[in-house]
Amino acid sequence: MSGGNLNQIQHYWLPLVIVGALVLLTTWLGQLSEQHPVQAGAAPGHNPDYFVDDLHATAYDVAGTPRYHLTASKMVHYMDNDTSTLESPVFLRDGPGVPRVTARSSHGLVSANGEIVTLLDEVHVTQDSETGAPPMELTTEYLKVMPNADSLSTDKPVILQQGSSVLTGNSMAADGKARTLQLSGRVKGIYEIHH
Repeated sequence: MSGGNLNQIQHYWLPLVIVGALVLLTTWLGQLSEQHPVQAGAAPGHNPDYFVDDLHATAYDVAGTPRYHLTASKMVHYMDNDTSTLESPVFLRDGPGVPRVTARSSHGLVSANGEIVTLLDEVHVTQDSETGAPPMELTTEYLKVMPNADSLSTDKPVILQQGSSVLTGNSMAADGKARTLQLSGRVKGIYEIHH
């Protein structure tokens, strides 16, 4: 075989060798990028990817009317399950034809699809009265808020107060669309009647 033919064969295989090396390098880099270092004390793969200080979010209906607002001093988002934690969250439902409801707590959690807001620790809910009566106030340690369904629920003990009247129960479910509130489990009440 002449030196010229050997030179042509080397030039023919050289680009294939370079491409093959690039493929191996890319595969190796891809495998490295999938291996996230786990911080001490953190669950594997559950690490924040961004945070927002002084969060203010508003949801609108199809007509452009604000349906509810969510604020928090800080929100931290987690990429692995697309959830967010909240510090000092305040949920506000306000709009034409519905009583204003304000719910606040020490901490909170927003589900991946944003359909569930969970309020935790020192939960306090106030619903304004449409008749001029004192507002209705609820305290508990856990509250599940489903804004699109317009519902609130908890399986923890609750205290419900309006003026001097007080109701307590082991769980609660409220439906804003049906305008119903149900207390369950050892319900007790004190009603004050004014003459």
